Order: sequence, then structure tokens, then C-alpha cells
Amino acid sequence: MVERVRPRDYNDVRHVGHYFCKGVLVVMDLTAMADDEARQLVDFAAGLICARGGDMERLSPKVFMLVPSEPATPSTTTGIIKRLRPRDYNEVLYVGHYFREGVPVVMDLTAMTDDEARQLIDFAAGLICARGGDMERLSPKVFMLVPSGLTRPSTAGDGAEEAAPEFT
Repeated sequence: MVERVRPRDYNDVRHVGHYFCKGVLVVMDLTAMADDEARQLVDFAAGLICARGGDMERLSPKVFMLVPSEPATPSTTTGIIKRLRPRDYNEVLYVGHYFREGVPVVMDLTAMTDDEARQLIDFAAGLICARGGDMERLSPKVFMLVPSGLTRPSTAGDGAEEAAPEFT
């Protein structure tokens, strides 16, 4: 089964996530969208792919095919919070890796430009949509991603945190 989705704006991104998470091949047609909004949806789709597995193929400049793998189940909790400070979009895969493993992630984007930070937030939104869970803004450019089945971890110094190496 193939579902063709033609989002009018970023609010329609939920349709892409809904079908993809159900294991349906999605053709995402962004031709009616402005370039900036289209880029946001591509980042969201990249987050879906990272969280659920699968592949994304560009069929034309603004048309993409999202091929899901089998639906994933949430991992068990580890009691660890990873703090990551990506320097650029290439390092967002670390966020996806820990989140897929069921580890809550604090994503610190303070060292990034607003445009770069927005891309990572869109990616994180795709992770949340595909895997379930929640994203909470802790400060203007710091977000906590909590996988499905977990409650928001305490960040008080209770020894349950593990700081990930900062990217410098």
C-alpha cells in the first residue's frame, strides 16, 4: 500500500508520521510548499527514518518516498539521561541513536544558529512522532526528548544522569 501525502503547511506533518508509523510507504509531495517549509518536512521525515528505520529517496526536487521498515517497539528504560550538544546537523544522528535505545536525551542547541537549531528540532519532532514520547523545551534552545513509556526524568543531582561527551 502507498499513501500520497501533499501537505499544505507544516501542521500537516502529522499525516506523514501517521502513515509511516503504521508501516505504509509514503510519497511526500512538497511541490505546493515554500522551500523553507519543505525543508522542515524533509527534516521531520529524516527524524522518522532515524527513529523507525527505513529509507527516504528523493524522486524529484520536492517529492520524496519514505519506505518504512517493520514497526519498532519502544526499548526499556536505562535510567540514564544523555546530554548532547551537536555542532551541526550531521551530529543529530547521536540524538536519534540514544532516543531509539529508550534513553531520554537533553539536546542543547545553544551553540547553533537559529536555522540550524530549527532543523534539529524538526528532526526531533520526527523522532517523537515515529517512536512516541514527548519533547519538552527546557530553555529557548535546550530540549528534552523522552521516549514513549517513560515519565519525564528528574534532572536533580540524584546520580541517575550520565553526561555524554560534548561535541567541541
